Amino acid sequence: MFTRDIVAPIIGLILVGFSIYVFLWSLQLMIYRDVPSSLLGALIGFVSLSAGVSLVRTWSLGRYIAKEEEKSARGST
Repeated sequence: MFTRDIVAPIIGLILVGFSIYVFLWSLQLMIYRDVPSSLLGALIGFVSLSAGVSLVRTWSLGRYIAKEEEKSARGST
């Protein structure tokens, strides 16, 4: 359980960082007027951003629920 608590947010933050990199590369391609490649880069950036944010959000909700269950288990005994 400890490794899952570390790996999930790290992968999520890596995906967010990758999406920022792809967005910047997409802007560079727009400057060069390479429209199809820039649109594909923007699409890849949005998908990776969505995946990273969703992974971090799910991880944080899982931690909150686990703490609440632990708190309610301690309170009922």
